Amino acid sequence: MGEPLDPAFHLLPAEQIDRVLGQHMCDIDPTFLGFTNIYLALASVIPKHWTIVDLGCAYAPQAFIFKDHETYIGVDLGIAKERFEAGNTTHYTMPIAEFIDKYGADFHQETTFAICSYVPPWQNDNMALARGAFKNVFTYYPASPRDRFIAIRQAASGESGT
Repeated sequence: MGEPLDPAFHLLPAEQIDRVLGQHMCDIDPTFLGFTNIYLALASVIPKHWTIVDLGCAYAPQAFIFKDHETYIGVDLGIAKERFEAGNTTHYTMPIAEFIDKYGADFHQETTFAICSYVPPWQNDNMALARGAFKNVFTYYPASPRDRFIAIRQAASGESGT
């Protein structure tokens, strides 16, 4: 028996699955669509009449988690050439900082919810940018841009591990 499907996989339309998952170097699959459990939890508490701004959307399978919300806006650098699109989806291909500079002030703060989840700190502190630009926001990354990544090496033969 294979691995269980990602909890959001059943939401994706069959006609988009091959187009998105079949692209060169795609790093998601039916068993892992990209931390969708966080999006499922958020969708259950964000009012349906709100706009969702997903900063760092990657392939955007979460567009279908938010298909019943007012609008879903996905922002990403464009590494994924093909993205999932629900009927309420608009995609922007640009850095998060550029999107916030150009369009951040255009949103009604009382009915917009921004998400910046699992976006690596490779090009700015995107979580801080999101928190500064949006009143209602969820940010999460398992490491801070200020933290150094921990490198672990195995002790050479004969060396003490301590």
